[in-house]
Amino acid sequence: MPTIIAVDASISMLRQVPGRNEHTYLSLAIKGIQHLLDNFTAAGKLEHLALMSYSMTADLRVDFTRDYDQIRQAVKKIETVDKSCLLTLLKTSVSIMSTWGAQNVLQLVVFTDCGLGFCSTSISGFLETYAGKEADPEYAWLRTVANYNLNFICLGLHSDLFFTRALVVYQQLLDAAALKGQLFMTPVKNQETNEGGSAASAPSHKSELGRTAVFELIERLCETSYKSTEVTLRCGSYFRMEAPVLLWPPTTPYEQPAVLGGVEAQLRHIDQRIEVCGFLALSDIGSPATLSRHWVLPKVEREKTSRRSAGMAAGMAKPAKLTLDTNNPNYVLESLEQDIREFYAKDPKDTEESGDDADVTIVLKHSTGPQTEQQRESLCVLLHGALKMENMAALVRMGDKWYGFIYAFADAKKKSNLMLNILPPGSNVIPWLGDLELLGFAEDLAPGETASFPVRADRRSYSQSSVVWIRQASLQSDVQKVLRHAKKMPDKTQHFYKELNRIRRAALALGFVELLEALAMLLEKECAHLTLNGASNECTVQLQHAATELRKTSNRDIKSTIVPHQKGGVSDVSSSAAAASTAGYMY
Repeated sequence: MPTIIAVDASISMLRQVPGRNEHTYLSLAIKGIQHLLDNFTAAGKLEHLALMSYSMTADLRVDFTRDYDQIRQAVKKIETVDKSCLLTLLKTSVSIMSTWGAQNVLQLVVFTDCGLGFCSTSISGFLETYAGKEADPEYAWLRTVANYNLNFICLGLHSDLFFTRALVVYQQLLDAAALKGQLFMTPVKNQETNEGGSAASAPSHKSELGRTAVFELIERLCETSYKSTEVTLRCGSYFRMEAPVLLWPPTTPYEQPAVLGGVEAQLRHIDQRIEVCGFLALSDIGSPATLSRHWVLPKVEREKTSRRSAGMAAGMAKPAKLTLDTNNPNYVLESLEQDIREFYAKDPKDTEESGDDADVTIVLKHSTGPQTEQQRESLCVLLHGALKMENMAALVRMGDKWYGFIYAFADAKKKSNLMLNILPPGSNVIPWLGDLELLGFAEDLAPGETASFPVRADRRSYSQSSVVWIRQASLQSDVQKVLRHAKKMPDKTQHFYKELNRIRRAALALGFVELLEALAMLLEKECAHLTLNGASNECTVQLQHAATELRKTSNRDIKSTIVPHQKGGVSDVSSSAAAASTAGYMY
């Protein structure tokens, strides 16, 4: 998810936090950004981040990157300028985010003390001007910002009246412009009251806003906006081929539109268990329309162990062989799997022979230390290696008549990962594959039956050469090409009629009928010019024939084709059926 981290660079951010002389609002914002980067680093540096600072102008400090150290260095160099203007930041973010398109989940994280601004640039003044003018082109940029997720890290004390009033105005901005956003602030502390009803002495600000409180806001932000979707991936009926995985970016609910006279609109979520239904070649799937794309990552349990516990674990011997339950229905499979694992886990360096030559027993020296994450079996690694090697994709069921496919995807840096493409709900969403619920195996075909899979189009529109006449020079070039072939007839007769029919079909498709009459006049003039220069009789006959055919109303059908004039034959041959039965040139 592309994320812009914006820092308020107004002079008010240089104020000291009441009760904390060692911190200013700007220093707390910098510490919060550093903690946010630490969270992103622990998650695998999946986010593309950009850094901005804003006051009356918005400046892009660091463009989108995954090099978080570059952002750590740049955030320390931010200096305050003048008064705050949040609207300038929102307008600038539209142009910066435009390169990512509308299919990505775009995030904007703002660290601010919730300054409202002054005069016409204030948020209050904007709300007064904006009321009743939502449809004006002047505010079209707000409809783009409505697609972003706005997260405000509000640095302030609830005992500050300016801060509490600003929170209300910020929420009014989100509601009036229909923006998706959330205000993250420190919790309000309840003040105890005396028996007389008067409030007790105000508590110290020492614990209300500080580094720990800002870190808690960052944790809430990550839990709300950057938490991956956890599902269970199952492949086949073998009970071991099931593992929890993470989908990143997190999936969003899909609003299925209402069907006329049928089911009403409903909000659909993917199931917590996605199951592999089968495997298809990537060439068969092609590039269908998808709702979203997500990385499929194995869920890794990060355990924090101290040095003492790690040393104790290293000194412990490998645990004894696992005792299997004979009443377990999977006892045979578990026993076989354990034997295979122990066989391949043997290292010649860790074994020694005992006994005489008649009876040799191999004794395994147990290695020390617990099994690391890299040594554990992973369904994602197995599936990724198989799909990448076979150049195939796995068709998965996301819900009731809802499918997607998983494949190995390599980015620009040649790093390959599992990618999940979620298709729109329905079983017939890929036309050339047909109904996905009716797919089967090639071995199920009856003897002598041939598989018609996948369904291929006889003629692909995008594979044909297209005619583009956006500029006058393009049309002039096509006409000149026809005239060049006309001068070289009869050697270029085939090419002449091929280009002539191409221009005629393009003109009819665009409704440019006047071009046919103009082209006929050009051919007649060229015929007269070539006759004076002593051209061959066949050349002039073909030109006159082409001009006559262009003027006929029967040739206004886009499917018809003008064919060359035949020597001693009927010259009025215009349809494709007549061209097939007449000897001579065909197109």
